[in-house]
Amino acid sequence: MTAIDHDVKAIFFDFGGVLLKTFDGVDHDTIEAEFGLEAKMLRKCVYRDSRYMDFQVGKCTYEEWTGSIREALQKIDERAEAIMTAFMDSPRMFNDDMLELVKRLHGRYTLGIISNTTPGMEERLRERFELIDLFDVRVGSGDLGIAKPDAGIFLHATKLAGLAPEQSVFTDDRADFAEAARGVGMHGFPFTEYARFAEDLRSVGVEA
Repeated sequence: MTAIDHDVKAIFFDFGGVLLKTFDGVDHDTIEAEFGLEAKMLRKCVYRDSRYMDFQVGKCTYEEWTGSIREALQKIDERAEAIMTAFMDSPRMFNDDMLELVKRLHGRYTLGIISNTTPGMEERLRERFELIDLFDVRVGSGDLGIAKPDAGIFLHATKLAGLAPEQSVFTDDRADFAEAARGVGMHGFPFTEYARFAEDLRSVGVEA
């Protein structure tokens, strides 16, 4: 049987939870165990009780965001500064299967990242992770000023690629963000594991 030609020319990835093993690549369980914190308390302080939602669209400064984390942590533990340092200095864990996939696809397709993240994603990809050369298009909400699931972030990425949304694949560990990508015409797939995503790519004519 001949594979259907979907004319896919670009593949976009979320960063946290897809290329990173967890939503931010940090081993929260280990840090919480080290300081005797309740499960998910670190995530709550860093992302929910802080100004992260403002920071991820560039509406506050890094200092304002980290200050708000510090305030949240101080309410639950007197070791707030040490907990913050442990979080900030923690190595980020990558999904090795997905990175190998990116390397195999590199040069065959336009590759990109569409991520809800703090400002400065380009610099982090270049300096901290040394991954920038693998991705032709890099779109971070903190630098653009809009975040998923806003249609604008997907359309901005496909415009940078010089392609129609219908020529693009996007995967995200949040199913609602994958659905939002489908809403603008992209092939949007919720990410659960490498093997499933490889099947999703084959379904639109991409051999991984």
